[in-house]
Amino acid sequence: MAGGGYDLEEIRRRADLVEIISPHVALRKAGRRLTGLCPFHQERSPSFSVDPESGLWYCFGCKAGGDLFRFIELTEKVSFSEAVELLARRLGVPPRRPADAAQQRHKDRLLDLHRAACEFFQAQLQGPAGKQARAYLDHRGVSAGSLDSFALGYAPQSWDALLTALAKRGYSGQDLARAGLAAPRRPEDQGAAAGFYDLFRHRLIFPIRDPTGRVIAFGGRALSDEDQPKYLNSPDTPLFQKRAVLYAFDQARRTMGEKGQALVVEGYLDAISCHEAGFPETVATMGTALTPEHVDLLRRRVTRLLLAFDADSAGLAAALRGRELFQQAGLTVHVVALPEGLDPDRVVRQRGPQAFAELVAAALPMVEWELNRILRPLESAPEPARLEGMRQAIEVLARLPAGLEREYYTRWLVERWGVVLPGSDSPSRLANLEAAVRQELARLSTRRGEPTRRTAEAVGGPAPADRQGPDAVRVSLIETGLLAAFIRHNDLAARYGPQLEASDFASGQRGIFAAIRNLLDRQERITTQAVLAQLEEPQAREALAEVVITEVPEDRAEESVASAVGRLLEGRLLRREAGLRQRLQQAGSEGEREPILRELTELRRQRSQLAGQRLVGSE
Repeated sequence: MAGGGYDLEEIRRRADLVEIISPHVALRKAGRRLTGLCPFHQERSPSFSVDPESGLWYCFGCKAGGDLFRFIELTEKVSFSEAVELLARRLGVPPRRPADAAQQRHKDRLLDLHRAACEFFQAQLQGPAGKQARAYLDHRGVSAGSLDSFALGYAPQSWDALLTALAKRGYSGQDLARAGLAAPRRPEDQGAAAGFYDLFRHRLIFPIRDPTGRVIAFGGRALSDEDQPKYLNSPDTPLFQKRAVLYAFDQARRTMGEKGQALVVEGYLDAISCHEAGFPETVATMGTALTPEHVDLLRRRVTRLLLAFDADSAGLAAALRGRELFQQAGLTVHVVALPEGLDPDRVVRQRGPQAFAELVAAALPMVEWELNRILRPLESAPEPARLEGMRQAIEVLARLPAGLEREYYTRWLVERWGVVLPGSDSPSRLANLEAAVRQELARLSTRRGEPTRRTAEAVGGPAPADRQGPDAVRVSLIETGLLAAFIRHNDLAARYGPQLEASDFASGQRGIFAAIRNLLDRQERITTQAVLAQLEEPQAREALAEVVITEVPEDRAEESVASAVGRLLEGRLLRREAGLRQRLQQAGSEGEREPILRELTELRRQRSQLAGQRLVGSE
């Protein structure tokens, strides 16, 4: 498993899982395990279990689980690689390879430099030079608490103030240039000799931090009209890539995880004002539209986005064009309708936090917001404009995936059209309009090459991951118990494991069985740690935690294993039968049907035989 250049086993060896979890959960001894109230959902009876021996934890209530890295991911709201680095730093584990160690030393020096620069800018803001910047912040209504929590600062109106200050701490002009804080001076600049000059001058400074709170870049707002551009960000460096970082993410991530949503704005002061107005889940883009990297960063922590962009902003236009990106990430997106000419900061300052909260509460789903924007001006528009507006609205629908959401908004559009245009709401006219909308949708979908959904049955029946309902729960318990028995009883794994395939298991357990089979093939001992070392996905590690926590009936372990294997084999045959029945329906001639019928008969015979063996075994 990838660990960003760190030895994961060494981190596990040095870490004490109970020590890591204890600050978040009051644990009590319960046999060989410890239990407590789950930190990830509200409960009155403890369902959170820790197994120090295996190094795994699991909650029987919310089904969260995993190892120490997964616990840090969830509590600190960071990615896996960030959790690894955080634990490595905490435990003093160095990077594994010399090249990694050198790269880490370079990164650490850059981080130290940024921390020193941040301290310098903060001191300047509080000193005599920062008078104008303090007056500007006071005018914008930024509180003293935000000055501190966001570490705001001031870059003096000097070409070398930062260079001079950091030179005393051992940093050269070249060091600052690598960090994006200085630029090479040309001989013609100010008539000076070659050297470097400060990049940020006479600007209000906004430190930009990574998810763990370390300063990695700066944004600067000009304090005079002569200084351009108005906003200046650090260039991309080994620490900072603007398209992958969101301002205030480090302060917002915990609340984002608790609420399951993020409020996204477009500027530093917008983000600060929203935090002060009671929305600590706010983050901001920095002169870019929401990028795929931003969406990936957000989707790991939330399921819902609220976009509070200016109605005419390029960022909102880009978000509307990139709706497929949100759909693929599984995010629902709502748009906060801001008053014309106002951004979130101005709404909070001019109308108050309550007014902004009401706008957020009234946020519309992105599709509905866009359709309203198109339809609103059409009531008084001439006929050609109405027709063009309707085409634009149908284009919005065509970008939705075929299914429930598109069907809902198709009906919504037709009904809304009847409201927007008086005289269009008679049943016959609405029916004709709906038929025309659907016809145009079908044409656009064909033009876009929209794929038709091929059913799972056509290629072998529904996969285990697609099971639903009570049967899904029962089969999942069978699979979990079987995997637990395989890990505890290697002899049973060796005897029964080769009969199974990874595809016999639901997606959550599939990776665990694949790891067990891999250990069997290599004739290595099956242990929790050996399986864990092969699991990349957080879902697989969560599933393994559930497996390890599951009790195995020691007095009838083999009987349980044999029964479970029989169930899975029977499920495999049922899926093959479903696929054959689908083929039988599509077969045209008797010659095509005959071999399918023979195969179906054989599969039913095998399934009856398996069922008979189960009945005999249960007597």
